[in-house]
Amino acid sequence: MEIRTLALKTPEGQPFTMWIYQHDQFTLFPDDRQWPLALIFPDGGFAGYSEREVEAVALKFIAKGYQAAVVKYNLTSDGPFYPTAATIGLAALSYVKRHAQELNADSDHVVVSGFSAGGHLVAVMTALGAQSEFLNNHGFEETKLVPFAQILSYPVIDLTMGFPTSHHEMMAVTTDESYWHAQELVTSQTPPTFIWATRTDELVPVVNSLVYLAALGEHNVPFESHIYAAGVHGLAFGDLADSRYHHPEDVVPRVQNWFPMALGWLRTLYASKNSTEI
Repeated sequence: MEIRTLALKTPEGQPFTMWIYQHDQFTLFPDDRQWPLALIFPDGGFAGYSEREVEAVALKFIAKGYQAAVVKYNLTSDGPFYPTAATIGLAALSYVKRHAQELNADSDHVVVSGFSAGGHLVAVMTALGAQSEFLNNHGFEETKLVPFAQILSYPVIDLTMGFPTSHHEMMAVTTDESYWHAQELVTSQTPPTFIWATRTDELVPVVNSLVYLAALGEHNVPFESHIYAAGVHGLAFGDLADSRYHHPEDVVPRVQNWFPMALGWLRTLYASKNSTEI
């Protein structure tokens, strides 16, 4: 496997970093397969990056036949989070699509995966990527820039539903309230969505996931959802390997099946679109 750090810019010149995790093609046998790619947006509460949702997530996807990339987007300490974060996310999506051949990736099968605040970013950017006017206004050549599917893990969806915890923090994310309610950005163009959360999440209330699911249903967007009975916020995979030191509450066996279920759901989507299953 090769790991690379890329220094990139949005069409408007905003710099950002992306880490590429690319597994090796077989050399003993001819292997020109193009693999699905997971574009990952970790949590961090709009103010940092959770290490539990960076390399651990990338390697999980790599082990299951995906290429992977992790996006280091801007933070509120850099200034307003939106719209810059959305343009960074879309620039990252554009890059992996345009460079799919050298990444041994299938440009038609890019899946975006967002955790908590990263989930809000994913929900916003996939909506804006379907708007040609937004893309044109921010210098993109594409008229549509959406992924094959999106995976949202305990996502922040509505900034008024529990997180951030203060109006000041909400204003640090953006003063433009059109970004606050990601569920209101859902349309029939929203990509198929896998979403999971826990009922007892104390930081990002589960109502965030529920209002997004309602919006998906209203617009007839394919989705699968799993709301687990219990679990703290930020579980990642809920196992020992990605738990915090001296935090036994991070190990929740019940939620550990979300990842294989998400992969199975994706295989169903691939098959429904006459694609090769992995």
